[in-house]
Amino acid sequence: MPASDRRLLRAAVAVARAAGTASRWCFRQRYELAPGVASLALSGLGWLHHVAGLDWLDHAVYGVSTAAAGALAAGGLKHKKTVLSAAGAAMAVVVGDVWINAASGPTAPGLVASGVTTAAAYAAYIPWLVRRRDERMRLQIDAAKAGAAPGALGIEGTDPGVTAESVEETRLRRALTALGVTPLDVTALRFSADGWTALVTLPPGRRTSAEVVIAQRQQLAANLDLPGRLLLSVGSQDNQLLVRMQVNDPLAETIEWPGPSITSVAQEMVLGHSADGSEVRVCLLYQHALIAGATDNGKSGILNVVVGNLAACEDAELLLVDMKPGAVELGPWRRCARAFADTPAKARALLRMVRAEVERRGQVLAELSAESGEPVRKWVPGVHGTAWFVVIDELAELIRQDPKLAKELEALRQLARFVAIQFVEATQAPSRKVFGGDTDARQQYQVRIGLGVAEGTTVNLVMGPGALGAGWRLDELNRPGKFMISSRAPEHADPAERRAFWMTDAQIAATVHRYGGVEAVELVAPKKGTPEPPEPPRGPDGGGGGGSERPMLHVVPTYPDGSEIPTNRIALWQAIEKAGPEGISIPALVALGLPNVNARGSASDPIQQWRRQGWVVEAGKDAARAMRFRVASRRATLPAAPAAEKGRTAVRS
Repeated sequence: MPASDRRLLRAAVAVARAAGTASRWCFRQRYELAPGVASLALSGLGWLHHVAGLDWLDHAVYGVSTAAAGALAAGGLKHKKTVLSAAGAAMAVVVGDVWINAASGPTAPGLVASGVTTAAAYAAYIPWLVRRRDERMRLQIDAAKAGAAPGALGIEGTDPGVTAESVEETRLRRALTALGVTPLDVTALRFSADGWTALVTLPPGRRTSAEVVIAQRQQLAANLDLPGRLLLSVGSQDNQLLVRMQVNDPLAETIEWPGPSITSVAQEMVLGHSADGSEVRVCLLYQHALIAGATDNGKSGILNVVVGNLAACEDAELLLVDMKPGAVELGPWRRCARAFADTPAKARALLRMVRAEVERRGQVLAELSAESGEPVRKWVPGVHGTAWFVVIDELAELIRQDPKLAKELEALRQLARFVAIQFVEATQAPSRKVFGGDTDARQQYQVRIGLGVAEGTTVNLVMGPGALGAGWRLDELNRPGKFMISSRAPEHADPAERRAFWMTDAQIAATVHRYGGVEAVELVAPKKGTPEPPEPPRGPDGGGGGGSERPMLHVVPTYPDGSEIPTNRIALWQAIEKAGPEGISIPALVALGLPNVNARGSASDPIQQWRRQGWVVEAGKDAARAMRFRVASRRATLPAAPAAEKGRTAVRS
């Protein structure tokens, strides 16, 4: 390249930079100068090209560009596309201006072309500027009526044409004002790779509350006219609105399950990730959980994650109920369960087993309190025994097939938490009948996990009254596996979107292979004529928990581990229990004439089995040199406390 061309190129770059700097300053500070500066910059570039010289190829490029811009303007007019016609006309004027100045230089024709371009720019610019200033004036007047100071708007009172600090803030203020809710302040405006967030302080009034604005989210999004997905929720104060504009969805992709995250129920299991990449943790010990969502929205996926984590806990046992035909969801976990029910009759037997265990554990805690002289009010897994988790899939179908179970479940939820028996229940249709006549799920479910639902009216049944207006928009969760979680933990107080892990069939099989092999209890349906346990006491308003008295439980004879004693061995077990610390020998048991005990073998075989379990111990020999046996104390049958737990623990009462 010749030295003269290099000098011209450097001069052109310098002029372009200077023109760009001047234009940016004008657009930010002095709107009225912006078109003139831009026209002058274009003319300067044309003069530089004139100094460098033009040949026939340069004229051809200018001509083709001008013709193309004119054709675009004509096409826009023909098809009534205002934006295209305006863009084509502007391009034709700009290219023509540069072409004339490049051909003639700073002479009369070039100056005339620059003047025409500047006049055309101002002809389009002045009406837009007037409209913009009028809008800013109205916004400032409305804010003054609402009691907002001009500084809170990001507006200088002497120059209402100055914009706010960002386009997003200005659009947000205008959009809210168009709804009739003039914001008092917009703070905490932050930008990220996924979009931006802002905290809006709203004026006092019933029609200007955050809940009212959230209910008009679609109209607000239309008023904003910005790319992205608008998410709204109530801020830390009642008159604050948290605005999130999500441009990129960080939770769009499926998150593969990394494996169990806990080894003890006292730890917080990881369910998935939040939008910022942080882990979603929850501890289910002493807390009942509800998982609800419409079909094909990932409800069973979260249920598998919960069961997979609990199966890995050494101090937990699973009792599973799956009412889907064929038990396709929880059936693969059968080998990890202490009891498994796939019919209403088996489910009723399982709940009777849970009732008996509640009574047994209550008696154990009473005995421990008497022995220690101090009250022991809570069953501690790993110290007193294991925690039980009753996991029910398709709760609505279970209640539909056996409506009486709704009251039994309601009673057990009220009584079982203090003895570390928790219910994790999943349903597609949360309703009055499913919850035993109580539509407020918060009364019994300390943890609520909501997935996508078809209608907004379902949100309050899942998350509690008023949740829809507070921003818990489960009806706007747009992908399977997305969920919102509410619990007593402060990190779950906001209606933020999360994405749950996804477990493949191969991962389920591998987890069952590693943690399966649990000795299951065979569930036997109760015989006809067996009296039903009484319903729990009702409050004055008909709700549960109306008094301090607990309902009487139907006692079923059980072994120390909570399993039901077979009918043919109840008499033998009760005879050994009745003998007390002194114990009783096998010949003495045979002499009692007990049912199903008519020979030494019929008494010796069960006793030897109970000895291996640690439930029966030797109590010395009697005068005839026959060994006496007694039932081991409840404390002796409990497992020793495990070694120091690993991982993050969070025991919540």
